[in-house]
Amino acid sequence: MKQLDFIFKFIFWASPFLFWLGWQIVLSYPHGLWALLLISTILLIIVAHESAQRTWRWQFIFIFISLALLMNGFYLFISLIASAWIVQLLWLLMIWYLYNYLSRIIKMNKTTDRTEWALMSLYGGLFTTFFVSATLFGFQAFLGLSPWPLLLLFLIIVFVNTRSLAYTQSWNDREYLGFWFFLALLVTEIVIMISLLPLNYLIAGILSTLAYYSVINFARLYIQGSLTKRKIKNYAWFTALSLALILLTARWL
Repeated sequence: MKQLDFIFKFIFWASPFLFWLGWQIVLSYPHGLWALLLISTILLIIVAHESAQRTWRWQFIFIFISLALLMNGFYLFISLIASAWIVQLLWLLMIWYLYNYLSRIIKMNKTTDRTEWALMSLYGGLFTTFFVSATLFGFQAFLGLSPWPLLLLFLIIVFVNTRSLAYTQSWNDREYLGFWFFLALLVTEIVIMISLLPLNYLIAGILSTLAYYSVINFARLYIQGSLTKRKIKNYAWFTALSLALILLTARWL
């Protein structure tokens, strides 16, 4: 049992490095990408099980879903990036995020205060939205795939991602299940409009993430009962200014 306990803890804390190491192997054997996705997903089962204090409760399910969407989206996204140094920089950021995420889970399990974990999960949900949307736009551009199956896939991923994010934020009422699907559908409709614009996949991914961020914040205010005209106006201005800034700088990306 002690050896098994050591193995579980080792995989838990070493997982960010193991994911990076797996990518280095794929660089030499590109056809191994799909095997890497599968192996990483299996490792994430162990990570999520350890995160949930070795139980199979809802915490395990939603941590696994969140991390699986994040890492698989990340792998596919960086497979589209030609610059090696940009990929390594992204890996540094991802490893930093994963270690912070895991350390906050441990802290939450000890103190039952999920504030910091909820914040890291929110960041993770935004990262997932960017990686997935940019990847799907990239697949459409580089592989000439039909956009409609990709958009359907995006709708499903956004819904699952939002439901997982809702758990971390303690928005667990069953009455909101239809609400999460409505939000996913709304974001997907915005992404459809973005897909009609002559933008590269990076800009399209950033705009999709901005749309998701705005929708999630409106949802948060609605659930908390603090959705006032002033806050709606402030978020609308923030979204409009961010949109203008992104479009003005689009030619450099």
